[in-house]
Amino acid sequence: MGGIAQDKAREPKLDKSAFDVQKRRRAPRVLGLSAPIAARRVRPRRSLTLVLAVTWVAFALLLAITANWLPIRSPIVPIGASNAPPHWGSQFLGLDVVGRSIISRLVYGARTSYVIAICTTAITLCVGCLIGLLAVYFRGAVNFVADLLSNVILSIPGLLLLITIASVVTPSYEEVIGSISLVLLPGFIRISRSIALAQIEGLYVVAAHGLGAPPARIIMRELLPNTLVALITYAGIVLPSVMLTEGGLSYLGLGVPPPASSWGEMIALGQADIAQAPWQAIIPSIIFAVNVFALFILADWLRARLDLKGVDIQ
Repeated sequence: MGGIAQDKAREPKLDKSAFDVQKRRRAPRVLGLSAPIAARRVRPRRSLTLVLAVTWVAFALLLAITANWLPIRSPIVPIGASNAPPHWGSQFLGLDVVGRSIISRLVYGARTSYVIAICTTAITLCVGCLIGLLAVYFRGAVNFVADLLSNVILSIPGLLLLITIASVVTPSYEEVIGSISLVLLPGFIRISRSIALAQIEGLYVVAAHGLGAPPARIIMRELLPNTLVALITYAGIVLPSVMLTEGGLSYLGLGVPPPASSWGEMIALGQADIAQAPWQAIIPSIIFAVNVFALFILADWLRARLDLKGVDIQ
């Protein structure tokens, strides 16, 4: 009996206060839910800036698409006196130096900017992705040519290359899209090539080789899907930059030819009479800046959601 009493005395005693603290730290359960409240993931509220950016871009795209059906005047036909100030009616935002409606030219300028930005980004994405994947799969001469093409384009300052092409070729939509696409091509080639290099030795690619899959199937079914995520993210970052570039070319008179409307061309025309009619330059500048800012906000959100880190684009 004495031995049993001694054994009980040696047993560790539970610290009741520590046990109560542990019990109190446990998160309560509500309505029989299996997961504790503290462990539940709280869904973050959407940023007001992001909502405003989405609303603005959607509104601008809607105006650009439906410009022909909107109750606005022609952007190329004068409707009143030169430099008429803004007032309610057909001259809501005033008239430019030629007497054309500024609001009409803003709407059609949105179409010009978005068409060039979207087409340029889409073309560069497709061509750059194709060249990068072919360079990784076939290597050898194809990889050498792709690397040489990227290095040659990157060795020339982008603005200088754009001005040189614009001075040689007749300005048009196709010329602007082609020249900006050429400047942006190396970035897409290097992104697609860096991602494909990490996949080319993967088990699924090796298995496809072993099963006798043709090169086109391996590129399109195995390499392309994992490359598109990073390319789409990068395209979202590039798109507002393309719009800025197009506006700069139009401001210099190297963009789309008249009578096509462009925000950069409107700012350049309004700058000459900014003392007498400041609305001609101020209104297009504000619209242009807000639009590019909204696109950069969307691009930053897309980058955060899809995550582009770890991709070498240099």
